[in-house]
Amino acid sequence: MKKLLLIAFSIFQLCQANSQALSLKDFLSASSFTPKKFTGFITRKNFLPVGNKFLGDTLVNTYSLKIKKSKKTSQRVVRIIESFQKGNYFSFVIRTSSFNEYAEGRRELKDADFFCGNEFDSTGNSFVYQQKNITVLVKPKSQVGGDTLFSFFFYEIVLPFPETINYAEDLLQITSHEYLAGIFGEKNVIKDLYYFADKEILKCSVLFPHTQRQAVFVWSEQENLRGISFLLIGGNIRTAGTINYNEVVAENNWISKNGVYSGMSLRNLARINGDDFKFTGINSESPFMVVPEKTGKIDFTKCVVFLGCLNPGGSKLLNNKLVNTSEILSENLGLYVNIIMLSPSTFRYP
Repeated sequence: MKKLLLIAFSIFQLCQANSQALSLKDFLSASSFTPKKFTGFITRKNFLPVGNKFLGDTLVNTYSLKIKKSKKTSQRVVRIIESFQKGNYFSFVIRTSSFNEYAEGRRELKDADFFCGNEFDSTGNSFVYQQKNITVLVKPKSQVGGDTLFSFFFYEIVLPFPETINYAEDLLQITSHEYLAGIFGEKNVIKDLYYFADKEILKCSVLFPHTQRQAVFVWSEQENLRGISFLLIGGNIRTAGTINYNEVVAENNWISKNGVYSGMSLRNLARINGDDFKFTGINSESPFMVVPEKTGKIDFTKCVVFLGCLNPGGSKLLNNKLVNTSEILSENLGLYVNIIMLSPSTFRYP
């Protein structure tokens, strides 16, 4: 199991004071261990079981480092490993009462090229270190059984294969920049800035930038680039990376599960929906946005559509606050789907 490889970065530091240090090579060879074999492994390294408990329906096994009699002092360092098993989900939390070991553990993660967007936040209650599909949640201090402990919580998810991601909605399961890099490769995803409004700039990640497979992920957790706020598919998306980019980009070929895609004509969008719908006029705060409601087959609260127009001055109807699709189709203004916005939650019209 790959998750076992990275436990070395913390356990190495946690064990060295009271027992022989564990080498990284030990954990490379243990990468295929089952949870049972791993328990045997840490037991041989003088971590002994001291109890277990249930958190909800999850069994937590606790191990403490055995201290030699000659090492026992009133100032001894507390070191604990807890393992969690829930179905196929297997993770660990490693706790130490030593600040030096805590600081060294964070340095080891940084040296191993883990990304942490808030590592210099002195007010943070926790720090998130990420690398591909592995996340380490580091908590500076917590009270456990009367001891003040520093914690390293390791967990890993199984990432989908690229060939299973066929629709725009499939991208919503990829909830961090590091997960994107883990699936599609680091060279195919970049960190960027999205110009949401005139005075609001948000951190984002761009998948396959400047190609027909481009997708822009705007993160709810801005510092650590994780948790999807919304996902943008289509052309003319304002990011820092597009300001000085003058090359021609092929038409985006991501398609929604409901059949909507960037470049689709308004007429075809109306045909797929099967019923009339409205969009905002040219002078509104969000021009040409389809009103997020469900009037037909397409739920525009989940798949928010922003239209483009080749002839915005061609009809007075576009000056209305809201425009009925059935009334504007005959005007032949070149209205089309420009950008699709998807989010994990339902969008509500302001």
